Amino acid sequence: MPSYSIQADFENIDSPELIAASLAILQNEDWLIKNYSSEFLAAEKETVVNQKAQLKISVSKNEVTISCDSDLAEQANQFIVDSFAENLNKFVASPSFDNKVRNLKHHYFMDNPLQDSEEVATKNSDNSIASTVFSFSKNFRVTPAIILLNVLVFVAMVITGVSFMSPDTADIMKWGANFRSSVLQGEWWRLITCCFIHIGIIHILFNMWALYNIGVFLERMIGSWRFAFAYTIAGLAGSLNSIVFHCATPSAGASGAIFGMFGLFLALLTTDILEKGFRKSMLQSIVPMILLNLLIGTSAMIDNAGHIGGLIAGLICGYLYAWHYKYPLSKFINIFSFVLPAVLIIASGFVINLKLPDPFTAYEKILDKVSTTEKNAIALEAKPNYDTDEVLKLWDTAIAEINKTQQLKLNTDAELRNERLLFYLQKRKQEAVLLKNPTENEFLIKQTGQSVDSILTILNKKEEE
Repeated sequence: MPSYSIQADFENIDSPELIAASLAILQNEDWLIKNYSSEFLAAEKETVVNQKAQLKISVSKNEVTISCDSDLAEQANQFIVDSFAENLNKFVASPSFDNKVRNLKHHYFMDNPLQDSEEVATKNSDNSIASTVFSFSKNFRVTPAIILLNVLVFVAMVITGVSFMSPDTADIMKWGANFRSSVLQGEWWRLITCCFIHIGIIHILFNMWALYNIGVFLERMIGSWRFAFAYTIAGLAGSLNSIVFHCATPSAGASGAIFGMFGLFLALLTTDILEKGFRKSMLQSIVPMILLNLLIGTSAMIDNAGHIGGLIAGLICGYLYAWHYKYPLSKFINIFSFVLPAVLIIASGFVINLKLPDPFTAYEKILDKVSTTEKNAIALEAKPNYDTDEVLKLWDTAIAEINKTQQLKLNTDAELRNERLLFYLQKRKQEAVLLKNPTENEFLIKQTGQSVDSILTILNKKEEE
């Protein structure tokens, strides 16, 4: 079979861009695309007398090899190759090449609808910021939907009485904040609801600004379905990592999921999906930005564990999407890029549920034992001629149980409550000792009783709150 091939140089143009341009040219000329990847393209077309010509394009660095095989004369193969090479050169040299090829790459390699970037840019420039943020289009619908949902939840929280600037713990827990003990006791829905709850107006404004900035072009690049999937996976990963590292602190906010989108973008920046010059400039800005935000996240008020969990999940999704990008016709890779992150999240949840300790459940069990022991001691003291040593053993048992809470990682409120309980129990024990000789210790018994009454008042008031 006669064959003809040439080699051509295209400087500063990556192989996916050349393949995307070639796909557009060949489809416009009614070639049947048989196979393609980020570095290879094979197409077929019927010629005269039902003969078929096979055109192959392969890219190695900036060098393109174009070959044609057919039963036609060699001159015909040469005409097909030279004609295609000429059209490719014209396409690459066109003033709008960057915008066209960007859309073509996203279309062919990420299954995105074609969209005229220049038209979109003009359209957005004429609109207000609000209409731009909430501009639903065929390949930019998830980002505005997420932003809108976050805003609606925040407005609903404020309308129902939650603080506009600084919601308290009880309020964010009521709305679905993430908390280890609650999650491990079956409220797994908190892992996702917490991603739509924010702790004040500054928190939501900062997060939604960051989400828009990354989503406005990342969603168009990878497609709405992939963006929505990766955002969900990153949010869940951030929530899971948060309860691993924070056992006593509720968390809320979209930052884990947003960090995931920046992690996904970072992964893509290390591949050839984006233009070389753009990759270099963006890496120089996004890496310091991520590191700076992680450094800021070391503050006690910020859930850095959620950020890191989301970031890692985003990196994983990004490299899986990049793999699909290289082999866009592979159904296995496409399905695997969705299945693997989902399996990892489910497996992580299963292991966490099985292995992660729940200090507050253990704490409640200790308090139940203390309460039971206290009632037994008080009941025994109410009997005439009771055994003082038996009462002291009961108070010692209660004190030992409270001391066990020091091994649990609890929040400040619980630790303060424990200190008061310990003081109360120690005073009750002291009172039992003094009652051995009530006549001699009358003043001390009265003084100790006043201390017991005072601490009981404080404890009961705190429980009512």
